[in-house]
Amino acid sequence: MGQIGTTPIDANRSLLGTLGRKMLGGSKLTLSENLMALSAYASVTADFYGPGPDTMVVKTLELPESVKGMLVEYAS
Repeated sequence: MGQIGTTPIDANRSLLGTLGRKMLGGSKLTLSENLMALSAYASVTADFYGPGPDTMVVKTLELPESVKGMLVEYAS
């Protein structure tokens, strides 16, 4: 008999999908949701880019376009 395998759920990707669907639904993200989105985005993209001091400084509470784009991507 063949074995049935399961893959673990990536909490960060799941969170990005959930928050992305909320944004696509027209709702504004709360402060804690913005912070969760930033953290999940950083975790997912950590393999592609190394963090630098200039990217780690939060100047406003507005999400960067790259984070919003990833939320929309994971929502669909």
